[in-house]
Amino acid sequence: MKLFDPNCVTSHFFCSDTMQIPAALQKGFPVIRPVPISELSATAKSIVWLHLNARQTIAQQLAPVKQRAPQSLIVVMSDIPNDLEALAAFSMLAKAYCNTHAGLEVLLNIASVVEQGGIWIGESIMQKLLGGSSVEEPQLDRALGKWSKLLTGRELEVAKAIAIGLSNKEIALKMHITERTVKAHVGAVLDKLQLKNRLQLALLVKEG
Repeated sequence: MKLFDPNCVTSHFFCSDTMQIPAALQKGFPVIRPVPISELSATAKSIVWLHLNARQTIAQQLAPVKQRAPQSLIVVMSDIPNDLEALAAFSMLAKAYCNTHAGLEVLLNIASVVEQGGIWIGESIMQKLLGGSSVEEPQLDRALGKWSKLLTGRELEVAKAIAIGLSNKEIALKMHITERTVKAHVGAVLDKLQLKNRLQLALLVKEG
């Protein structure tokens, strides 16, 4: 997948009551500015990186951001990420949810996805969202559509593994390859099928 182009976004804001801008975030986006939510005023192309305060609910924190910067793209950052918190963030129309101390590569990927209009969903929360509709591989084989012909054999195998809820680590073990190779296959599949994230890929595979 193509990484984030910082020239495509007008501005980045970091909102937090308790900490300075994380080092990886500062490195990835040197123009990012720390700003209190009460002083936030963002344009349509702005990304707001919102560091959660454990003393308030998701709704209490996202509501004022949406009120002051309704067209901004909100990325929620949590010190102790968990699935329920992530679901709450997405229910409030956040564009991404991640660990406050995520690495540079992850942050660049998040920005790339949300700037292009997508939603960035980590492996754990994606498995939670897809868990209720899990299907077996034989069923997937019968449902594959014309798009599957665009992929190599290995790429198709990775796509089907994602559809049944496997993480990159689990796919690597299943296919006897490295996690780095799995990531490369996932990126190639998303590019070829013009998809923005793993959730869209999983849904496409399941729907045929």
